Amino acid sequence: IDALNDSLPALTSFVLPGGGNASAHFHLARTVCRRGERLLVHLGEQEDLGELPVMYLNRLSDALFVFGRWAAMKDQQPEPIWQPAST
Repeated sequence: IDALNDSLPALTSFVLPGGGNASAHFHLARTVCRRGERLLVHLGEQEDLGELPVMYLNRLSDALFVFGRWAAMKDQQPEPIWQPAST
């Protein structure tokens, strides 16, 4: 994850899902992973799960984010950047 991340442009804003087909799929997978992480945290409040399952899903979501950014770069697709609405 770190090696791929080091090859990417520095982030200056939030990245939105997109950046080509492969990138969008990685971002979608990350969304599902994060949902699972939240459910696991909730379950962990009721059952003793230990810390490893949540740590694993958190790191997996990090990996999927970096893979999505890397796929956009490899496909030469611009990454959609979040632009806050001006008031």
